[in-house]
This record gives sequence, C-alpha cells and structure tokens, in this order.
Amino acid sequence: MVRIAGSYLGYAQALKSVTDRYDWTHIVLVTNDDTETICYYISKSIDEVFANDHNYTFTWLRMGAVPTDEELDDILQQIRSRTRGAFV
Repeated sequence: MVRIAGSYLGYAQALKSVTDRYDWTHIVLVTNDDTETICYYISKSIDEVFANDHNYTFTWLRMGAVPTDEELDDILQQIRSRTRGAFV
C-alpha cells in the first residue's frame, strides 16, 4: 500500500516509479465505480500511464461502493486470473 500526494498525473507517475523499483509488471487497480470522486480521476491517470505501456499488464476493475459477497468473489477471481502469485 502506498500513499502519495500531488497532481493526478503525479500520483500515476509515482506509482509507476514504485512498480519499476520492485519490477512489478502485472498491475490490477481496484476502485469503486463512482466517477464523481477524486479516486476516479487519479485512477484515470493511472490507467493512462499503464494501459498504453507494453511493459505492463494493467487491469482497472471497478465495483460498487457496497459490493455483495458475489461481487467481491468475482473481483478476487479476476485479480487471481490477471496476476501471478499464490492466493489461498
């Protein structure tokens, strides 16, 4: 978990620096689906930085503010299918 501050593009570039530092190439961003929040605008900038870079696999998953258990299960399954690593 990383907390950063600055312009929307600054957030995205800072996150890219972290991913480059740790050699992360599979990125999944999970946010709510509210397009009226600051979270959406930051996420949009992150999408612009990573989605057009062929060195990364990037997925932006959006869910409702109060997801059901089924929606959470679906999101977790999508994360598992798009990233590497061990999940229990």
